[in-house]
Amino acid sequence: MYLKIAVIDDEEMILEQVGEITEKLPETKLVLSTTDVTDLFSLVDKKGAVDVVMLDINMPVANGFDIAQYIKEKAPSIKIIFMSANPDFALQGYKYYPEDFLTKPINLVRFKQTLERIHSTGVRMKKIGVKEQGRFRLVDTSLILYIERKGKKTLIHLDDQSVIVCSESLNRLEDMLKDDMFYRTHQSYLVPIDKIESIEQDTFMKSYNVRLKNCPTIINLSRHKYSQLKLFMASYF
Repeated sequence: MYLKIAVIDDEEMILEQVGEITEKLPETKLVLSTTDVTDLFSLVDKKGAVDVVMLDINMPVANGFDIAQYIKEKAPSIKIIFMSANPDFALQGYKYYPEDFLTKPINLVRFKQTLERIHSTGVRMKKIGVKEQGRFRLVDTSLILYIERKGKKTLIHLDDQSVIVCSESLNRLEDMLKDDMFYRTHQSYLVPIDKIESIEQDTFMKSYNVRLKNCPTIINLSRHKYSQLKLFMASYF
């Protein structure tokens, strides 16, 4: 079974690149290559006509984010790949849960890998985009051990003990991770449910502590969130 791919871009060179790559991959078929958004909408409205849509974000007569919103409303199963020469757009784009964000000029190796991954697994890589010291960085959510707010910075602690220091608020990250089973245990902490090892009562502080797998850090759990977390974990497991 092959992937049916549609691409919309105002640059003919990009359309040609996508066409050349998809032609060489036996598991893909380019069903639409266009600069006209009405052509794309007509295709999206036909059930099962397209599996993957590649979107340029900044076009003269259309906005890639508006197109993505239309796709998510009309056919949420269609997978989206964003393309842009401006990597700053990636932060805005991740609210639409794209398969990938390709910066122009397109890295053909990465493009092929993305299509091959979609075809072989059909599963979107769970990643979020954050700003780290003036650059944009993608973080695999499965590697996050816990997230901590410290002063004016947010620290994303990873399984390999490395730490990403970013400027996103904990509220924003909580919203970005709401579908990935992360829980706000405290004003300053956000943890993945599947990495919780135990919940222990702190009689001295009259609160609770959360212990994570392979993590020496004790995470604070507010008293009023204890019962809520137990219910949340019960529904998860």
